Amino acid sequence: MQIEALASILTIIDGKFKILLMRKKTEPYKGYWVLPSEFVEKNSTLEETINLCVSNKLELHNIEFEQSLAFSAIDRNPSKRVIGISYVSIVDSRTVEKLNINDSLDWFEIDQLPKLGYDHSEIIMESVEMIKNKLRESTTLKKLFPSDFTLPEIQRMYEQVLNHDLDRRNFRKKFLKADLIEETGDKTIGNNGRPAKLYRFKEEIESKLLF
Repeated sequence: MQIEALASILTIIDGKFKILLMRKKTEPYKGYWVLPSEFVEKNSTLEETINLCVSNKLELHNIEFEQSLAFSAIDRNPSKRVIGISYVSIVDSRTVEKLNINDSLDWFEIDQLPKLGYDHSEIIMESVEMIKNKLRESTTLKKLFPSDFTLPEIQRMYEQVLNHDLDRRNFRKKFLKADLIEETGDKTIGNNGRPAKLYRFKEEIESKLLF
């Protein structure tokens, strides 16, 4: 029996909730998309293994992971008995820019996933629910948006998290009332062609539950 550490790395791109997947090059499930993973060696811990996975396969370093669930279905790997331990991370736009996106590595919207190998659809569903709960918290949101952003970007993200549309005026009023952000003084062109104000999180913010 072997143990593998699996990385569910999620982010927000243009207000859309996405997960990072790799295209498998070997059987089983050759050509399918899967989560980055690494088998645990006898002299390594799970934490060392997940960090090795992202550094070797993704060339990313200092990514913060949180252990999620164990997946132990007997037939989850058709080749051998493997227990999977899921690790979840949410990364910001700066980390996204470091990745070398290509035919074998890409971001996918969580509600438009490609054909997945193994039990990775189940693992992704659990990881997404875990992150959705965290995104309701102000300090997690600040980590995800370290640089300038528009309110429509935040609103689109929350509409995916909550799985329903939000009234633009009410969302704006509630979010600004939370006293977490400040204007940068700059603007960007919005989807409708109108300039949109850019905001950033304040240096010190109170930890509070949003929405």
